[in-house]
Amino acid sequence: MTARTSAQALADVASALVEDHEITGLLARLVSDCAALLPADAAAVLVRTGDGAFELLSATSHRVDELELYHAQRDSGPCVDAARTGERSSAVGSDAIVSRWGDVGREIVDAGFLSVHAFPMHWRGHAIGGLNLFSVTAADLTEPSAVLAQSFADFATLAIVQPAALGDEDLAERVTEALEGRVVVEQAKGVLAFQLGLEMAEAYDELIARASSNGSTLAQVAQHVVRTAQER
Repeated sequence: MTARTSAQALADVASALVEDHEITGLLARLVSDCAALLPADAAAVLVRTGDGAFELLSATSHRVDELELYHAQRDSGPCVDAARTGERSSAVGSDAIVSRWGDVGREIVDAGFLSVHAFPMHWRGHAIGGLNLFSVTAADLTEPSAVLAQSFADFATLAIVQPAALGDEDLAERVTEALEGRVVVEQAKGVLAFQLGLEMAEAYDELIARASSNGSTLAQVAQHVVRTAQER
């Protein structure tokens, strides 16, 4: 049980949004809070790019990172449905998950998850992506948990589009900025995995630990790791 409350988590995100925030680190903290404060074992944010494709922005672990990338490649899955319909997309139990999403559903079950709930990230009448929650237990969300999850999805949207109402071109630019931050994180994971003899999942945990210990953002730590490796 975490001592941190949902109110504190949302307040921290709100505080970051009124300042000059760094998207990659803010989304990483947001999905981490989702997994800790909701009946979920993992969380991720998938967004639609300017050309209509889907890309992963943040995930709580390397395992979920790979799972969501597969969803994006197959153009199918809970987050894809939530983004396209603008409605919550859920399935509980292995049979229901596989029946609904076929091969993508099988990947979810094979990863050890028995329930999945995706919430749309609404912006001015359409959904730009989705927040996905995964659980190893087959259970639906209570109404209060669903409301909280949608609030996290809304804050994830604001983290991308803040500080002002943006046109389509500006919005695409912000999404690209967030994706570039994720690319640096992926590069840094590879560098640490090679340098320290770690698995990719362990390398991601090392990045998170370094960011937490020195007060830097995830993107700043990743950039430092990559830059240092290039200078050697």
